[in-house]
Amino acid sequence: MTRALLLAVLAAFLLGGCGLLAEREPVERAWFLLELPEDTGPPATDAGVPVAVELGSVRVAPAYAEKGLVYRLGPHEYEADYYNEWFLRPAEQVEQLLRERWTRGDGAVVLVDDARAARAAGQPVVELHVLVTALYGDLDTNSGRDAARVGLRTRLGGADRTELAHFEATEALQQRSPRALVAALSRGMAASLTDLEAELQSFARQEADG
Repeated sequence: MTRALLLAVLAAFLLGGCGLLAEREPVERAWFLLELPEDTGPPATDAGVPVAVELGSVRVAPAYAEKGLVYRLGPHEYEADYYNEWFLRPAEQVEQLLRERWTRGDGAVVLVDDARAARAAGQPVVELHVLVTALYGDLDTNSGRDAARVGLRTRLGGADRTELAHFEATEALQQRSPRALVAALSRGMAASLTDLEAELQSFARQEADG
């Protein structure tokens, strides 16, 4: 009799548990893209002639390379959000942003397919490789000053020399939400690309001066 009673209680518990699980709200997933703000279009070149660039590799540091949005919770402590993800992997997004931005024909940079062929035709060209070193939300629990951080490490190559350059941008994060983080990262990426374009112009001028 005792055994039958225990089995009945257990069955009622399991059935009740299943009922509760079925009533839980499903977790909603969301997907995001980096989008440069409309008021940060490509700056015009001072000389009136855009810098010719061959875009090489675009890579992302392993900590930020996957689709989940990344948060820094403390020293060397990062956590990915698997319910709020990038629509494309970050490396694909950054390369797409660069190509879209530099094929408009009205900015400081114009893309070429083959640097060697362009140089043979007498056109100075800068070869560019990009590594995204930061793309995350920094949740500073001690000071309460949350921020979105973007970092780019680049290698610029000319006919006879190369140069390494690093760009960083920090945007205040007013709200701890995926949408706010993506908007702040987009602003930070726009600021970093503007600085990169200025560096490309400077490098090209030095190349031209010999």
